[in-house]
Amino acid sequence: MKFTLNTTSYVFGDECITTFAAKRQSSRLACETGGQLFGRFLPDHVLVAHATETEGRSKRSRFGFWPDRTAEQMDIDSLFRQGLHYLGDWHTHPESEPFPSSEDTEKILGVYRESHHELQAMLMVIVGLAEFPKGLYVGAALGSDVIRAKLD
Repeated sequence: MKFTLNTTSYVFGDECITTFAAKRQSSRLACETGGQLFGRFLPDHVLVAHATETEGRSKRSRFGFWPDRTAEQMDIDSLFRQGLHYLGDWHTHPESEPFPSSEDTEKILGVYRESHHELQAMLMVIVGLAEFPKGLYVGAALGSDVIRAKLD
């Protein structure tokens, strides 16, 4: 699946899409979950190759996910040694066609501001219940705004 943000194309690999599909909140009691996105910078696009599920002391509820930042940093360090770059975060919503809450927007903007990185944009993916691509929100923190990417 390919999305474009400004002039940059982001291609989500099969492994990511499989992870997203497996982690949908498909039952009425399922809690939100999430993790981080990792990939490679290729000449004509960014390959989003891997989606982790943050473990550790993460907290989950039906309508919220608060990741363990220490566990996330361990994933960033480990996957960077394998040649994968941290690109952003993902989480689920218990709605068909997801859209970020104001809390979601503030979280990713905070991560963008507080992280040491050279990214022009930091991805935010929200996984909903509908079949993809309708069940995916793909956006990115760009400075002080979150902008939705276009499906190609």
